Amino acid sequence: MMDELSKYSRALTAGTLGFLALCFLGGALLPEIQSIMLGIALGSAVSWINAVYLSRKVRQVLDAAVNGGSKRLNMGFLTRTALAVLAVFAAMKYPQYLNVYAVAGSLVFAQFFLLFIGIRFSRKP
Repeated sequence: MMDELSKYSRALTAGTLGFLALCFLGGALLPEIQSIMLGIALGSAVSWINAVYLSRKVRQVLDAAVNGGSKRLNMGFLTRTALAVLAVFAAMKYPQYLNVYAVAGSLVFAQFFLLFIGIRFSRKP
């Protein structure tokens, strides 16, 4: 399980960095949609941070279960929600730089990207 989680995490990180590079390149080359591209970049980055944070929390729960720890652990829902709300608030405060709809829409980037990664890895022998 731990190897699977690490493999997915590495693939998500590499794919997200590539996607962010495309967003920044698109924002630089197409100034008329720069706020949209930067909004997508911010939302995707927050989505990646939330996915990595959740991955860390899952590892903590797995370690506690394996070691027989009775310490109560949570999944950090409030922290992940606060990051998403903060990103949307930043877009609302600076609409000239960040498109609010692009930020809100791209907050699910990591979940959809992980779905495609899972399909890709399931097809490999």
